[in-house]
Amino acid sequence: MCVGKLANIIKGICKNKNESSDKITLSLYGLNISVERKTNINIPHEVTVVVPRVELRKKIKDNEEEIEIIMNSITVVHSPHHE
Repeated sequence: MCVGKLANIIKGICKNKNESSDKITLSLYGLNISVERKTNINIPHEVTVVVPRVELRKKIKDNEEEIEIIMNSITVVHSPHHE
């Protein structure tokens, strides 16, 4: 590898030193939630995913199956980190 190519690679890495990214993918019983963030802001951020309750109810009566899925208050939060 020539020195010029190596210098360009290093420059590309150092150029984005403040760049950060987060990606959250949540899949529950056919529900798909995806959040992706890319930024070069110099403030740390945090990502939180809260799934307080997921309930699957399966009833079988007279050879018929009924499935009920209950999901409450799924929350995805992206916010600046405060010290």
